[in-house]
Amino acid sequence: MIRIGIVGLGENGTMHLRGFDRLDGCEIAAVCDTSEERRAFALNLLGGRPQAFSSYKTMFKEADLHAVAVCTPTYTHTPIATAAIDAGLDVLLEKPIAPALEETDRFILHAMASDRIVQVGLVYRYSNLYRTLARMAENGAFGQVMMAWCQEHRDNFPTQWFFETKKSGGAILDKDCHHFDLFSWCFRSKPVRVAALGGQHVVKGKRVKINCGYAPDPELMIKNPDIVDHACVIVEYENGALGNLNLCMYEAEPIEGLKYGIMGTNGAHAQTIRDMALNAGGGPLGEIAEIPVDYFNDNQGIGHIGCQVQHAEFLDRVRDRKLPFANLLLARESMVISMAAEKAIVEKRPVLISEFRNPDIEKLLKRHAEELAAPTPAPLPAPKPKAVKEPSPQEELVNTLLMLVKMIFKPKVKGRFKEFDKDLFPKLADKLNKDKKFLDLARGMTARVAFEGPNGDKAMVEFRDGHVVPVPFKEAHAEVKAAFTAEGWKEMFEGAPVQTLVMQRKIILSGRIAQLRPYTEAMIYVTDVIKKL
Repeated sequence: MIRIGIVGLGENGTMHLRGFDRLDGCEIAAVCDTSEERRAFALNLLGGRPQAFSSYKTMFKEADLHAVAVCTPTYTHTPIATAAIDAGLDVLLEKPIAPALEETDRFILHAMASDRIVQVGLVYRYSNLYRTLARMAENGAFGQVMMAWCQEHRDNFPTQWFFETKKSGGAILDKDCHHFDLFSWCFRSKPVRVAALGGQHVVKGKRVKINCGYAPDPELMIKNPDIVDHACVIVEYENGALGNLNLCMYEAEPIEGLKYGIMGTNGAHAQTIRDMALNAGGGPLGEIAEIPVDYFNDNQGIGHIGCQVQHAEFLDRVRDRKLPFANLLLARESMVISMAAEKAIVEKRPVLISEFRNPDIEKLLKRHAEELAAPTPAPLPAPKPKAVKEPSPQEELVNTLLMLVKMIFKPKVKGRFKEFDKDLFPKLADKLNKDKKFLDLARGMTARVAFEGPNGDKAMVEFRDGHVVPVPFKEAHAEVKAAFTAEGWKEMFEGAPVQTLVMQRKIILSGRIAQLRPYTEAMIYVTDVIKKL
């Protein structure tokens, strides 16, 4: 049994906590955060099982661990990860490694001189979507991939440190090292030169209000941001391939996702859309068509695509001691491209990758050349979760009686009737994300829920630990589906209890309903808010 510690219990740390907790062959033995509230939340999620610490140094000294996930702000990564390695622990380290190259290289050399496994959180490398695309490229579907593009238009982040270059390394490094890694992965060549333009359009000044769909706060203010909020970057590779990235950090729509595409020498091309669709065609591929991909099983609704395969493969590397697919050397390459882009913007000139050369790193690249050139692993089925004890008939009876009591005594909430419309759901998300009662009811809930109206209109939202994000509708990605009959939709506005409508099959629930059972009150509250929109 691999005993895991989690350092940092924010959004990413909670994702790792949920992920490892679902997997066989490991247990979360300790958690660490400076916030007492976050520690209490983690203990509540895990039924009070792990030890809780406010200091990572104390945790590494006192807890019985084999490995640790470091999920703290970028500028704290290497001190914590170095201490973990020195304590004899394997490390899953969030990206980027550090905000500056000297610190990054110092850590890489220290880590790779040890016998410890360090896997970096370049989570796209573990997603079924991008593994499918990369394997198509490796198998010659596009001839030779010579062009790639990425459009990353998104809202901002809810933390002050992200907006300080000394702490985050800048927006391009902290966010787009993911996407430069995608370029290098598909080109299978080395970057040589970077040109970039960028600056501050919106997120600038002594105090600036920002928009963030993940931690919505209408009063959220950032002091003296010094990072870019937009950029256009061109990356040239040794084989002549070109990658183009377009970044905007002030999009108002609260949906994360990006568009990423590649073009090959045989005229075939492919594009991913918001991490939820892969279309390919042209040349020998013929008409553009959607490529079948299992988008759900690599993350199981826990968080970022690929995150659960990332967890499972980290456990595999702890066992077999092989170089991770997202390793320190590949992570450095994506960071160097990002740093070159940041430098190109500041110095207003193209920047050569050779300016970031480190002879000691080059020795490691030669030593591990064969492993780094290995083909992309196949997309994987869902990692096997831990067996969940089904409630006994007696427990099921008690749960049903409690639900009936709540149904009887809950006050009826009526609303003015409105037609089912997918456009209701962005408004619903905006309303719920500002509602403290919903946040309390839905804390810990992570699921994609599809809604279908009596008129056939459809919508889907993702619940992320108390926050709601509208996502493009794809029924195959939903864990739970709620289909309303005409009578069910109408009677809901008239105040009929949702539980009654479900029992009468006027609202038809399907999918992994048991996953949402602990959040029954939250889902009832969602319908109450719909009535008031």
